[in-house]
Amino acid sequence: IVKMVDKNIYIVQGEINAVVGAIKRNARWSTHTHLDEERDPLLHSFSHLKEVLNNITELSEIEPNVFLRPFLEVIRSEDTTGPITGLALTSVNKFLSYALIDPSHEGTAEGMENMADAVTHARFVGTDHASDEVVLMKILQVLRTLLLTPVGAHLTNESVCEIMQSCFRICFEMRLSELLRKSAEHTLVDMVQLLFTRLPQFKEEPKSYMGTNMKKLKMRAGGMSESSKWKKQKRSPRPPRHVTKVSSGTEQPAASASSTPASGVAFIDGPPPSSSGSSENVSSAVSPTTDSGMELSSQTTSKEDLTDLDQVASLGLNTGMPSNEVKGTENQNQPELQNESLKEEKIQSASVESIPEVLEECTSVAEHSDSASVHDMDYVNPRGVRFTQSSQKEGAALVPYGLPCIRELFRFLISLTNPHDRHNSEVMIHMGLQLLTVALESAPIANCQSLLGLVKEELCRHLFQLLSVERLNLYATSLRVCFLLFESMREHLKFQLEMYIKKLMEIITVENPKMPYEMKEMALEAIVQLWRIPGFVTELYINYDCDYYCANLFEELTKLLSKNAFPVSGQLYTVHLLSLEALLTVIDSTEAHCQAKVLSNIHQQEKEVVKSSPETMNSTKETSNNNERVPVEGKFSSAVSEPNGAWPSTSGCLRTEQMKEGSMESERGSEAAEKSNPRKPIRFSCILPSPQELMQIKNKKKLLITGTEQFNQKPKKGIQFLQEKNLLATPIDNNEVARWLRENPRLDKKMIGEFVSDRSNIDLLASFVGTFSFQGLRLDEALRLYLEAFRLPGEAPVIQRLLEAFTEHWRKSNGSPFANSDACFALAYAVIMLNTDQHNHNVRKQNVPMTLEEFQKNLKGVNGGKDFEQDILEDMYHAIKNDEIVMPEEQTGLVKENYIWNVLLHRGATDEGVFLHVPPGSYDHDLFTMTWGPTIAALSYVFDKSLEETIIQKAISGFRKCAMISAHYGLSDVFDNLIISLCKFTALSSE
Repeated sequence: IVKMVDKNIYIVQGEINAVVGAIKRNARWSTHTHLDEERDPLLHSFSHLKEVLNNITELSEIEPNVFLRPFLEVIRSEDTTGPITGLALTSVNKFLSYALIDPSHEGTAEGMENMADAVTHARFVGTDHASDEVVLMKILQVLRTLLLTPVGAHLTNESVCEIMQSCFRICFEMRLSELLRKSAEHTLVDMVQLLFTRLPQFKEEPKSYMGTNMKKLKMRAGGMSESSKWKKQKRSPRPPRHVTKVSSGTEQPAASASSTPASGVAFIDGPPPSSSGSSENVSSAVSPTTDSGMELSSQTTSKEDLTDLDQVASLGLNTGMPSNEVKGTENQNQPELQNESLKEEKIQSASVESIPEVLEECTSVAEHSDSASVHDMDYVNPRGVRFTQSSQKEGAALVPYGLPCIRELFRFLISLTNPHDRHNSEVMIHMGLQLLTVALESAPIANCQSLLGLVKEELCRHLFQLLSVERLNLYATSLRVCFLLFESMREHLKFQLEMYIKKLMEIITVENPKMPYEMKEMALEAIVQLWRIPGFVTELYINYDCDYYCANLFEELTKLLSKNAFPVSGQLYTVHLLSLEALLTVIDSTEAHCQAKVLSNIHQQEKEVVKSSPETMNSTKETSNNNERVPVEGKFSSAVSEPNGAWPSTSGCLRTEQMKEGSMESERGSEAAEKSNPRKPIRFSCILPSPQELMQIKNKKKLLITGTEQFNQKPKKGIQFLQEKNLLATPIDNNEVARWLRENPRLDKKMIGEFVSDRSNIDLLASFVGTFSFQGLRLDEALRLYLEAFRLPGEAPVIQRLLEAFTEHWRKSNGSPFANSDACFALAYAVIMLNTDQHNHNVRKQNVPMTLEEFQKNLKGVNGGKDFEQDILEDMYHAIKNDEIVMPEEQTGLVKENYIWNVLLHRGATDEGVFLHVPPGSYDHDLFTMTWGPTIAALSYVFDKSLEETIIQKAISGFRKCAMISAHYGLSDVFDNLIISLCKFTALSSE
């Protein structure tokens, strides 16, 4: 029986003929004889592949790398023209789309890694602007298909980061056409959606593993500043990698066109002019994505590669990282490739203006391939990763991507939204916000602790800063991301939510002629949207109005909305109607709960009459439970299996059903456990306190606010007032007062400092210091916590008292690491002096800031006649120099903002940050008692002034619902007030 040949072999052969034909038609090969063709590495590689394919009947008999390699070499080669590179890219895309690569084949992981590396480092000879962009479009297409097809699940964390980085480069390169940049945007949206949809399948790694891996996956944001765009920068030499020598006859010098890509890669100086003679007729080679911005690229590096890894150049110096990270990376970025000197002088062409590029170590490929047959060689990419056919068998297996690359992508997206980073253009900030929206819509991020940490700190911070910008598109997108955050993970963001609502209230009330009307309107819409979340209003009341040290958010917002519903000019605008809508949202939900209770009572009575058997009831309950559960599971699994509606077959979820089911079950189990044991705030006696208990808390809160105001004027008077009201013990309990001083954020830091440092309060000072946990903290770190809790007075004896108490507690907490308490005191005092020296502007004007050597010299012999460990002193010096110990209330601008934000994060990490979710309908009576007055007043005004039918009907509906609620709770005064208000609109009342 003649065995049929796999049609996939014919597909590969067809693609070989197409690419080889294009290569031969090119001018460079037009005079070649058969012998020359044999010597040419690219053509020889294809002819070798033809022989292999002729001897097999199934494509799966050979490793994917075997039939991919010749095409990838064309993509990598800087000597091929754009159209030829484009043909090779189309071929690779076809192999992926037609599923020619078997996901279960043992060589698939290596093939995918090789493909990702080749496409993200594609090189070609530029022809004209339009043609070059076609090639870049094909690169985007291949990268998208690669990540979204099932075989994409084999990619490593490093490769995924490189792929994303390549797309960002094209997206942010403003010299490219808008069509290409928008295509890159859409590609990124699809990729982000896929990665975050797969998030539930991945598990958190231990912190130690996470730390080492994150160093490998640094994505770089783009520096697009005009000032540095066209500057050339020299690079330091780097030790050369082992390179095979080439025969002079076959050497083809590479021409390199360099310009500034979006990642901040500057021009690289060309080689000496003497080498340029042979490259006159060669157009510039173009590489849109040479530098991946990754410091290490794979776990399959060989031993000789590891020596170079620390020196791998990371060319993206102008990053979107915070300034302290930039400082940390500047030193690492000094070494550069010595092979730059081997490159030929740059020749300007259309492609230089259109596509950024920096060639890295291109000679290593060219020289290897000219001296040996390509299919035998090992390819070492610019990141130092060696690709060999046997690498999987010899070294460790390639690990499929997981949480590390998603975490790095999330960090990178957040860094793009930082408005204070001068490298982040408006386009970049908007793109970051758009992709974060996709991520939050696609994945339950709150379940992942490492991502949640980024949300709490950097993301919320950047979003709140963006609420102050004048660009409406950034403002609107920020509001959208904020809604997604607080809708899904507000239990982790208690104080962030408080700050957000305060900011919205400030925007609505501020009388600033420069602020556009649309901003106020959007802020009100954001509040209405939050109000409509089931249970949200009740949660505001419980977690803020009934918290001693939070703002009365629900009460203040109700007053604000009521006031805002009354137009000053007499004419109704959208903002007035939105304010009314927010008030009515509370009424609507309360009325719905009342209706449900009434129906439930009727149903219960009917049940008692019918007296159904327990068996029937049980079976009904089981059925209803099953019916409730099925749609949730269906929704979840479809979201995982089909992250992209247009690409149902390319979900990227290779390890499908078993993994999916396992991860979903464990996730549901953990969620159920968490919900069954929620944390209880200390101020409550139980998870759902009674209305009477809440009333007591609110009364106590009023007294505490009064006591705080008195303390801020005269501390003793405030303490005395709280003792009179039985909120503090009599006689005074120092531990209780110390806790109050630490917990209450409304207290004046200056007054705290004066009160605890008073000679008559020595015992209180000891108790106050005892509230700090210094265990495991370096002395300067502990001192930072201590000094940010109060304002340090200026008198020397007072400072001495405060520092002596501090050093004694720190020594006990850390096992007395220094010779004696005097040494500890001297070091603490030296740290305060260093902080003043480095950051006080008056001191800096008169003196040059202290150097590390001077700081060490000042402390010589202080540690009981010996020196302190120099490493510790060096760490302390740099910590203080780079990050000022902020004395509260003495700062303005960004420094003060940073301090306030750090205090917020610290409070969120304590028991104060516990956020309660409550069942919808809880405390409706309390909420209605607070809202009925403002709501009826606003309804009456709108009903009286408006002529539009829809608005009148909405007001009448509001009146009806208020009447129904007041009847349900038996609130006759509310019902009477409502009747009187309505009578005014008729002839029944003369008032």
